[in-house]
Amino acid sequence: MVTREEMLAEVVERELAMFLEVRNRGGRADCQEQPEAFRLMRRMTHAVLSDAFAESYLEDLRRGEADGRNFMTEKYAVMEGQIPPFNPDPRIRDISRSECAWRDAIAAAYPLVVEADGGDAFRRYLFAELQTYSAATIGAYADCVATAHREDRNLAGERYELLMRELGFGSLAEREAAMRKAGSAGARG
Repeated sequence: MVTREEMLAEVVERELAMFLEVRNRGGRADCQEQPEAFRLMRRMTHAVLSDAFAESYLEDLRRGEADGRNFMTEKYAVMEGQIPPFNPDPRIRDISRSECAWRDAIAAAYPLVVEADGGDAFRRYLFAELQTYSAATIGAYADCVATAHREDRNLAGERYELLMRELGFGSLAEREAAMRKAGSAGARG
């Protein structure tokens, strides 16, 4: 039986393979030269979602590869307006609204760690990414969002907490406090 960690690792590796194949207008993007950063960010993104989501999305990725699709190319094409949104599932807007509200709350609480003005870029990115998901995967994601609301959880906050631990900063609160201290020390200097 495959463990959750193995499943998430396969998801991230399949995404990375697609990401590395994206052809940008100006050549390879700088972020394509940083696969470890990609792995970290994608692991953080998926780690707070359910096994049902991971299983469904992994199946999407496998099926997409078999069909010759590159979800990353599709996502960036939607983001850049090269192709119109192609997935009409109404749950995409609901998921996006919740995730963006959570992100905005975290940016308000930790303004030095999470840039408040990054919300629009996040909104476009998430909406474009959700375009590539199957109905089953969107349903699993919507279930995660509904569960988080019922449990009064903030999925964006959970992602940032994971990221801070991975980067060795302890927690969002610890990182924010350290940045405040460094900023006030610099202001006195």
